[in-house]
Amino acid sequence: MRLANFSVGALIKFDERLYRLAFRTPEGVWQAVDCETSRLIEWPVSEIEAAYAAGHLTIQQNGQSGREREASAVSVPDLSDSQQAKVRFCVQVLQRIAERTGGLPVSRAVLEETLAEISTALGRDKPVSVATYYRWAARSADGGALALVDGRDSPKGRRASGAKIAKQVMADAIVAAKQVSKTGHTPTITMNRLQAAVRLEVADENMRRSIAGDLRVKITAPSRSTLHRIWKEFPADERAIAERGRIAAAHMFRGGHGGVRPEACLDLVEFDETRAPFYFFDEGLGVPLGRAWLSWYIDVYSHAPVGFYLGFEPPGDLGITSALRHACLPKAYVATQYPNIKGRLAPAGVPRRVTFDNGLAQWGKTIETIGLDLNMTIQFARPRTPWFKSRVEGMFRLLNEKLLQEMPGFVLRRDTDKKDYDPSVQGCIGLRHFLYIFHSWLVDNYMQKPQGMLLQTPAELWDEGTAVWPPDLVPRAHDLDILFGIKRSGRLDHRGVVFENLRYHSPELHALRRRYGDSLTVEVKVDPADLGQVHARIDHSTPWIRATATAASYAQGLSLHRHKLNLKNAREKFGGASVDDLIRADALLRETIADALPAAESIRTNQQIARALGVGTENLFGGLDHDGQLNALRGPFKGMQLNPFLSPPEPCAPPPPLRQASKAPIKRTIPNFDADHSLGNARDRR
Repeated sequence: MRLANFSVGALIKFDERLYRLAFRTPEGVWQAVDCETSRLIEWPVSEIEAAYAAGHLTIQQNGQSGREREASAVSVPDLSDSQQAKVRFCVQVLQRIAERTGGLPVSRAVLEETLAEISTALGRDKPVSVATYYRWAARSADGGALALVDGRDSPKGRRASGAKIAKQVMADAIVAAKQVSKTGHTPTITMNRLQAAVRLEVADENMRRSIAGDLRVKITAPSRSTLHRIWKEFPADERAIAERGRIAAAHMFRGGHGGVRPEACLDLVEFDETRAPFYFFDEGLGVPLGRAWLSWYIDVYSHAPVGFYLGFEPPGDLGITSALRHACLPKAYVATQYPNIKGRLAPAGVPRRVTFDNGLAQWGKTIETIGLDLNMTIQFARPRTPWFKSRVEGMFRLLNEKLLQEMPGFVLRRDTDKKDYDPSVQGCIGLRHFLYIFHSWLVDNYMQKPQGMLLQTPAELWDEGTAVWPPDLVPRAHDLDILFGIKRSGRLDHRGVVFENLRYHSPELHALRRRYGDSLTVEVKVDPADLGQVHARIDHSTPWIRATATAASYAQGLSLHRHKLNLKNAREKFGGASVDDLIRADALLRETIADALPAAESIRTNQQIARALGVGTENLFGGLDHDGQLNALRGPFKGMQLNPFLSPPEPCAPPPPLRQASKAPIKRTIPNFDADHSLGNARDRR
């Protein structure tokens, strides 16, 4: 191992800065020069030695290159057997020459004779030349025994030039692969292309030399085996980027753990959403509605779901806020609504840190506002890196394997032989029936069994994690609509708050206008499942003010998506967007749904109908109070109970009459229930 000492000219690295020792005073103080600012500073020797002993300071001999600094951290036992044998032979030659000559200079003839005798004695047929001896002596004096093997594999002459060009071509290929920004793009860097590029670059270099009149020997392109050797000198992760692309390389070299394990429950919660591989049916008509969207929050410490959303609203603010409301509130309704479930669903509370995907909805103002109101830290996973949310991704797989795939209505994979199985025919479970099965599996099965490599059940981990830090809960029911509403922009004038062509009024809003101006742009918090009321404010310096819809008979219990459908139909069919036009459009939409749903339109159409009707947990858990109890259900579940087995059986509508066969095909008008793909406007997004 190469040694270093505190001497004049030595470089010292301290706090990521380089200093060069210049002079040592008789009082034991080193004067050093800052290599970056050229300022002269003084260090007592005792302080330098203390910093060196603590590992905060490193020293480097004068003139030592970067490659030599890396080699100085390697010892002789780290070398291969052949390299160690060479080191031992060189050291023995140098030692015996020193013993024979006594360190005094001798003639070349005497040195050649001595080297021949020593080489024969050490078992080497070819004697060591005088030039080799002097080269070994110089390297040993400069860097110790380890320096005797330096430069043994460095290419020389024509090979050195060809290898240098090959290295540069490969480095450029890796840099170009790192700069590819197209998601999912896979660079096609192969050895054939690298070899062709190297040969082309070598030919260009020879041409430049010929034009310049350079009479040196022409450069020869390295062989394929040499290219493979040079290619393997680059780090494996960078080679993977060039060969497979950034996404595949990140997956190959991902860490063994997603990060530091949280110290308590709700320290870190992961969110994700996906389309559930399961067919749901209309409870009254038995018509397949298709696959619903599942969104949930998974606590990383306990592996327990703390809140979820299930419905036909596509990924957006509604799914995120509905699942978060369910997560933050207690689940006391399980004991009252599902008396057959023995355990309790304990996970509940406000998360302290939440990991989201990099989706548009997650970057919206709604999540930002809720995070500030609840004092939550919002962080985002990198695109196409599911292992950064391994807990929630694993829960989707666990739900499919342990529960859904054994139930009728489960959607098989495309490469599976379905034979006579059709989920739209064999499935027969409504949303409320599925929620009963899901709660039963979650409480009495999943929470009570160790999952994977855990030695404790999720229920035990939750009790353990909440003992360290009890969950934070929402104190008042009045705050729920403000906290978990979606944030949008509105206008406050003499008509009140105008939001999506609906007017909302309250005496407090009129007082706000008298103080701040007759026409104001305000922030609006709205429940996307019920437009009967909104909350408005000017900015964060003013409190939220509740306002009720002037057209209460129309807006009460109306979802934002259905209202946008009515706006679209009112303008297209009635030429306006007044309240009367909206009421007529809503009645027309009801008739269209009533005609389309029993006839079992396409699955896509039925999914749009289910979204328009509000089939989802936003109307089931939207009445969940701060004490964990459910109020009356809303939307299509109005007048029902969450547990379908506690209420009397509801009569199913008779099946539609069979159509008589006719030679001419029957032309049917496919209804359009598509308003938009999200609940927000582009100007409300960041």
